[in-house]
Amino acid sequence: MFTFTPLLGAASSTSTTLASQSLLTFDQNVRILIDVGWNDKFDLKLLSELERITPTIDLILLTHATISHLGAYVYACKRFPGFDAIPVYATLPVINMGRMATIDAYSTAWFNAPSIMASSASPQEQPIQPSDIDNIFDKIHALKYSQQLTLTAKLSSLRLTAHNAGHTLGGTLWRLHYGQEDIIYAVDWNHAVERHLNSSALLTTPEQLSRPTALICGARAGSGIRRREDLFLSAILRGVERGGSVFMPTSTSSRALELCHLLDSIWVERKYTIPLLFVSRAGARTIAYARSMLEWMSPAIVREWEEKGTSPFVFKSLKIVTSEDEVRDIRGPKVVLASGQGLEWGVSREVFARLSDDPNNIAIFTQDADCESFAGEILMLWKAATEGTMTDDGGASGPKFSRINLQQQLEIRKCLPLEGEELEAYLAEEKARKNLADRQTAMDLKNRNILDQPDSESEISESEDEQEDKDGEEMEADKSELGIFSLMQDNDVYDIDVRGAKSLKHKMFPYVPRRIRRDPYGDVIRVEDYVRAEERDEGVTNDSTENVQGANGTIGRKRKWSDEEEKSTVIPSKTMLEYVNIEIRCEITFIEYEGLADARSMQMIVPQIQARKVILISDTIERADTLAELLRDAGIQDIYIPLSGKSVNASMDANAYVVTLSDDLAHQLNWQDTVSGEYKVAQLKSKLIQKDSSISNADSPQSHLKEVTLGRLATRRDLAIASTQTKPLFVGDIRLAELRRRLMAEGHHAEFRGEGVLLCDGHISVRKLEDSNVLIEGGVGIKFYEIRKIVYSFLARIV
Repeated sequence: MFTFTPLLGAASSTSTTLASQSLLTFDQNVRILIDVGWNDKFDLKLLSELERITPTIDLILLTHATISHLGAYVYACKRFPGFDAIPVYATLPVINMGRMATIDAYSTAWFNAPSIMASSASPQEQPIQPSDIDNIFDKIHALKYSQQLTLTAKLSSLRLTAHNAGHTLGGTLWRLHYGQEDIIYAVDWNHAVERHLNSSALLTTPEQLSRPTALICGARAGSGIRRREDLFLSAILRGVERGGSVFMPTSTSSRALELCHLLDSIWVERKYTIPLLFVSRAGARTIAYARSMLEWMSPAIVREWEEKGTSPFVFKSLKIVTSEDEVRDIRGPKVVLASGQGLEWGVSREVFARLSDDPNNIAIFTQDADCESFAGEILMLWKAATEGTMTDDGGASGPKFSRINLQQQLEIRKCLPLEGEELEAYLAEEKARKNLADRQTAMDLKNRNILDQPDSESEISESEDEQEDKDGEEMEADKSELGIFSLMQDNDVYDIDVRGAKSLKHKMFPYVPRRIRRDPYGDVIRVEDYVRAEERDEGVTNDSTENVQGANGTIGRKRKWSDEEEKSTVIPSKTMLEYVNIEIRCEITFIEYEGLADARSMQMIVPQIQARKVILISDTIERADTLAELLRDAGIQDIYIPLSGKSVNASMDANAYVVTLSDDLAHQLNWQDTVSGEYKVAQLKSKLIQKDSSISNADSPQSHLKEVTLGRLATRRDLAIASTQTKPLFVGDIRLAELRRRLMAEGHHAEFRGEGVLLCDGHISVRKLEDSNVLIEGGVGIKFYEIRKIVYSFLARIV
């Protein structure tokens, strides 16, 4: 049984938020949360249901590296008890880019405001530091595309597979198998190939995603504007040529990559000298991560890297800055990309407040925004002002420019670096906290090493000896902050708390003499001590290699982090509130660069998946109904449009039951092993009886289930039906390679002839059909029956 519940992002009369949170429930006891999104205003009311169901969640899956898909993940790990213990899976780009998006967004979030930074605040009220975000994202399990994952324990019946979704770097479509249920979760995907992204697997490999029992599809579609790049460039030149600046808010680490690569390529090709800026507090690390993940991008990016010998994300014209002050220092016309598509967090709010009062400037919005956000308010006014108007060239599509009448007081949270006494106090506090944590860890390691010392020299590893050396150095440090624990840190003192020891060894006499590391050939040699100076790593290296074809001799060597990556160390900062009165006098336009499939393409692609049921989410009811009508015209009948918080029963078959056998009945059955040994099968003839009473709980999602039981065949009619002769049933899976080895061991000649065909003794063929059936063809004779007997031996025969 499968139930789908959209917590956030479901269709509504007014699209209040782009945040996405979905709960998938299998058999009422396995609950999977897909996406932990949040809106741009970080509204806590949206997380109330998530906090309530946290104890029941078994698994979390992430799809895209945007705030609307994972913005609440770190906050929930820090604030909701037990949330950080739930296993999480995502692709590597989603982990890395999501880390940067969260760091950038949380730097100016309201829950990191100065009022919360008081020393008296509880641990759950302390501000979330970048180091906390790094530690939380490091715990996420990384998956590759098409990598099938089978889990254990409670989730042993679940199989997961990640597929390319397009839209963002590492964006994921999830396919989930649980029992008879086969679910595809495809929210925010793109069929088109972009500059740095491949198209979605729904278009490139539909055979891998065909015939699911349910397809959960995002109804939010793109506009499908033709000549998009030309229109985009013409809008930029419109502002620059009249002496103004162009401002574009964008997401930090997803769609920003597409715009940065596009604009830098245009600037280089046309030799523009207009300053081109990307403003983001995490911009340097974001671009650094992009350089290390070219294998996740489109073939065009790889070809560009091979032809030019440098990463396409080593920009020649685009400059990365971290604050609005650096933008202000550049005089004259400029083109500015700023992080924070909703103008609620990041530096986009500051930059827009600075540039919006100049009539010569232009603000280009490339992505939709939450209705309650500042950008959403501006876009609604722009749509009302441009409704029914024509473009400058007389066309019905393309950029429409308008000026809106809006005066407003903005609350701007500025992230300022610490200086002077504040910086010294912060560094001293951090050093004291780190020293205390390190010494406590060193003490725990020392206790564990002493109490759990192995008996033989062969069991002592090199890493343990190195840790002992490190622990010895730690013990020499100042112990004034350890309090009573300092009694255990002297070299000749071994007062150890043995209450938590894993074994009884060394409890009375915990002293263990230091042992010299030796192997059968003598003293252990550390290879790294003999590495040549020019081969030593001088900094942090990335896991990927870059085969640069240049004169610097770096072919085949590990790529070092660039200067921008080294500068990306987090600078201690504080959040300051500033209130600014603005009057929007600049021109506003919208050119869709969101990277989503348009409605016409969705109408053609979704029916090709041949899903039995389709669930549409992530849009207004009106647009979801429009898409549903298009899909019904294409032949899909079972379409659901759930509301937020309302469950949808999308099980494959309403007449399927899960039957549990009692121990007495199980022992009476004639169980037969399959050759693989994975399971046993038996035949049971009984009557399925449905009781009159149902599970009475109107509020429970189980209320539609009926209680059933197995009854005896008591009447003559039942016995007559059960005794009817039927054909034998063969259960199991035959692997032709194993069958060939068995045939040759029995003295038969067997060879492969084509895919899925095994030719035996020259005239008998064994063929595997698409529906997993096995067909034996050949002339009837002794050889035929011998081969058939061997084939039967691979299967469990139920009569």
